[in-house]
Amino acid sequence: MSDFYKDSYKIRKYELFSLSVCNVGHQKCDRNHHWGPGLKDHYLIHHILTGKGYYHCNGKLYTLKAGDSFLIYPNHEVWYYADTEDPWEYSWIGFTGNDAPSILKATRFTPSFPVTYNNIHSGEIGQRMNQIYNARGNDFINSVEMAGYLYMLLAIYMREAEKKNKLSRKESYVIKSIEYI
Repeated sequence: MSDFYKDSYKIRKYELFSLSVCNVGHQKCDRNHHWGPGLKDHYLIHHILTGKGYYHCNGKLYTLKAGDSFLIYPNHEVWYYADTEDPWEYSWIGFTGNDAPSILKATRFTPSFPVTYNNIHSGEIGQRMNQIYNARGNDFINSVEMAGYLYMLLAIYMREAEKKNKLSRKESYVIKSIEYI
């Protein structure tokens, strides 16, 4: 029996226009696992729980490890694959909706840099993704519950960006102070 697995759930219809979960899952990859090159028609966040892997986007290669996340933007060609020595395990959330672009602008994800390294709240991110997975289903109540947890997940990424921005401002003040002296 293999130690590798994939639990994936696709939602058949999106009933909420503000924010809807399209798919959710969790996978422990083998060393040959890869996806792409390809496009998605929705946003898709992967959060690495263990191991390492690689993400190609916009002509750049990102090396990722446990605690990091990457975002696939709609209609951006990407591919990703597990490390051969220490293959990754990750959770993912695919989503769409009118609120998605403005919320994502408040995170550290950008189309030109679609990764976040060393997420301070990595454990909480994993828990929220698990809650979304556990709320899965195609009934309206499932859609509302998954969307609620997705808003909470995205708020974590917003808090991460806010903390990193505060640290960056403090670092720039220190640098300016040193330059002044």
